[in-house]
Amino acid sequence: MKTLKSIFFLICLILVSKSYSQVRIGGEASIDISINIPIPDVAIERRNDSRVVKKPSAPVIHNCNHLCSHNENVSYGEIQNQNGPYGRQIYQVTQARLESNSLGSESVIYQLNSGDVLELIVVTANIQDFNYHNYGENCDCLQQNRIVKVLLNHQQIQLRDGSLSLQPKGNGFHSVINLHTEFEGDFNGTVNF
Repeated sequence: MKTLKSIFFLICLILVSKSYSQVRIGGEASIDISINIPIPDVAIERRNDSRVVKKPSAPVIHNCNHLCSHNENVSYGEIQNQNGPYGRQIYQVTQARLESNSLGSESVIYQLNSGDVLELIVVTANIQDFNYHNYGENCDCLQQNRIVKVLLNHQQIQLRDGSLSLQPKGNGFHSVINLHTEFEGDFNGTVNF
């Protein structure tokens, strides 16, 4: 009996209190709806787009077009620098070489069309392996080919991890780099020289 009284009371309350609302569909048609609840206050606030709009980086112009002659002493390829302080940069490699150093290491030097120089100093411990990795400073990896340090414009950059594949190709090399640095971003690319 108590539940019947409660239901009866709710039905009477619904029938007694009325409010009218209007719903717009698609901005053109409107429908009047009678709802038995109070109309809430609605505030619409327009906010400016808070996303940061990055300017596209200036395109890097290749110093040599496809009509120029490349031989084993002239390189051709590109290195992309992503997630760095200057956004995404694509560098065309205008010259690359492999040099032997006096301390038993070699330098793979990439000269970029922007005037920058990327240098990887590597140690070859296993001549049957053409891959080099960064193992960090505290490793027992004397029997492994490794990347000792990376220089950008003769300044050392700190690596998180990285690899270099230096495959012999004809009278030169086919190199693939994949470097992840702490502050300069990621360097990825393929260069034939």
